[in-house]
Amino acid sequence: MVRRSRTLAALIAMAVALGLLGSGCGSDTKSSGSGSTGDTVSRANQGMVESSDTPKVGGKLVYALTAESNGWNPATNQWAPSGLIVSSAIFDHLTAYDDKSQIKPFLAESFTPNADMTQWTFKLRPNITLTNGKPVDADLVIRNQQYLSKSPITGPAYKYSGVTSFTKQDALTFLVTLSRPSAVYPIAFATQLGVVADPDWLESNDGLKPIGSGPFILDSWEIGNKLTVRKNPSYWRKDAAGTQMPYLDSVEFRMIPDSDTRTKALQAKDVDVVQTFAGQQVQNFQNQDGIQIYSDSKGESREQMVMLNTQAPPFNDPDARRALALATDRRQFSDTVSNGFDELASGFIAPSSPWYSPSDYPDYDLTKAKELVEQVKAKNGGSFRFTLQGVSEPESKVGAQTLIAQWQAAGIDVQADLTESAKLIIGVVAGGYQSVLWGQFDSPNPYADGVWIDPDLATPPPEFTLNFSRIKDPAIGDALRTGGQSSSFDVQKQQMAVVQQQLGKDIPFVWLTHIRESLIASDRVVNLVNWTLPDGTKGLDLNQGGHPLTQVWLR
Repeated sequence: MVRRSRTLAALIAMAVALGLLGSGCGSDTKSSGSGSTGDTVSRANQGMVESSDTPKVGGKLVYALTAESNGWNPATNQWAPSGLIVSSAIFDHLTAYDDKSQIKPFLAESFTPNADMTQWTFKLRPNITLTNGKPVDADLVIRNQQYLSKSPITGPAYKYSGVTSFTKQDALTFLVTLSRPSAVYPIAFATQLGVVADPDWLESNDGLKPIGSGPFILDSWEIGNKLTVRKNPSYWRKDAAGTQMPYLDSVEFRMIPDSDTRTKALQAKDVDVVQTFAGQQVQNFQNQDGIQIYSDSKGESREQMVMLNTQAPPFNDPDARRALALATDRRQFSDTVSNGFDELASGFIAPSSPWYSPSDYPDYDLTKAKELVEQVKAKNGGSFRFTLQGVSEPESKVGAQTLIAQWQAAGIDVQADLTESAKLIIGVVAGGYQSVLWGQFDSPNPYADGVWIDPDLATPPPEFTLNFSRIKDPAIGDALRTGGQSSSFDVQKQQMAVVQQQLGKDIPFVWLTHIRESLIASDRVVNLVNWTLPDGTKGLDLNQGGHPLTQVWLR
């Protein structure tokens, strides 16, 4: 019983990190009540200040975040986008994405597969130390990985990847052995799994005093208020001109959940950068002098959706799932919740992504929805009713009210159950729900998101699973494994197209919008999301909301 309780607590924590609409996903939007804006809303970046000139070294950046994190231990704590920004200042990852979302070595110097891709050899860069002086070598990284692989939070991801062992080859080289071929395994090390930290600190289960090899060192943390990091004088990276990174002396992260308060702080010049998910807030700053807006990322963004339990009535019936999709007006939802700022979604990959393929997901059609609703009722004694769950926050209430009104117009009987997040997530991970407002799927490489839809993980309720919708489609599993075993992008994309098509057919998710994380900053901030990898190529601007501050400077 104790073990089950610990596992449940870990999965609850993971689900909080993944995000709930209006909560963990950072949706701090406010309902505008305005008319349809649709595609007239500008989502383009504006006034971005980027420079390859000699940087001005020194100074403090003040960065306003939407949420507090519950700690910095990657095995026991969970990092939503706000946490990923802070953690990237404290830790390095073994791998990282370039601006084309291709995985590259970062703290690792190289990674090489064997012939059948069941083993990957990782070689670390020499002469790197943690901020406490411990050398970053194969022994240290293996201890990290062994600990993370046993964590109830991160352990399931190792199972999904098929990891069986980590073996030291020499002082700076280690071997990862897999139970099945994988051409995409290195993407795992660009996530929370690839953080390099002091193993003694990790194993202490402390989340308050992190020790990594990153560009900054934790200086102080007033939980719920602010966290300050100072420059790591021994950081291993220098730029092409030989200037020591990071350029900043310190960064002060302020936790300001309310978007209006963040707006006022930026206007008063109390902060230099604000993180936001509020479309109206971005629109209010557009075309203002002295302001730069970053709202068009090259990476993937999280999707807002209604997640359906496909192993519980009424959504164990594919007709019920399709009827709900047909009855959902995504345009009206976006206009109401984000003032039209969030792009409409028809799948978990945005059309701007190189991974995108059409899914044939059904568009809003009230007439067809009503017809299908009647067919569902005919099979169920005249009834089609369910409960929509969500967190008890204003944004969830607005979203739920909008959706329920749409579904009632199609003849569906729906009630809302908005509650506190921990209680809600217990039902989600154990399969004790019918539908829930949710946010998920934001990896730059969609094969990393396969864990959420893998049919092998679709256990029946009340067993815990990471496949929260419990969709059990063998074609999805076959496509994930076939694509993941190929080193050809064309093959990977072809198989990911199958995944998208099957999800459009199965409809375990009623898609709503692609959530846009935006950054609004003073124009004194240079290279906010402009940074380079060790090989000199440009890095991906945002990875699941996080970005390094190593090459940011203030003019």
